[in-house]
Amino acid sequence: MINIEPPAAAFPATGGNTSHNIVSESEGRLAFKVKSSNNEHYRVRPVFGFVDPKGKAKLDIVRLEGPAKEDKIVVQYAEVPADESDPQAPFKAGAQQGEIILVLKAT
Repeated sequence: MINIEPPAAAFPATGGNTSHNIVSESEGRLAFKVKSSNNEHYRVRPVFGFVDPKGKAKLDIVRLEGPAKEDKIVVQYAEVPADESDPQAPFKAGAQQGEIILVLKAT
């Protein structure tokens, strides 16, 4: 139901940032939640949000200085009603429908 463009990110071990788009292929509105395998060296914005039907949402990733290694970002998603105002609500209710992984490489 969603894709991430571009589908991977590379950073120098000294740090850096990238921007990606969470792209919906769904006819319905989606809520998303972003999780990282390494919260010590990565920051993401937004952590929760919405993507309109067939729309896009911007995802910014910041890599802080640290050892070179491979990590991942997991974007979980769930379809929500058009009037839903809290992007965290479906995840608190356990309504996750799927996820996609974005590979992060620091060299």
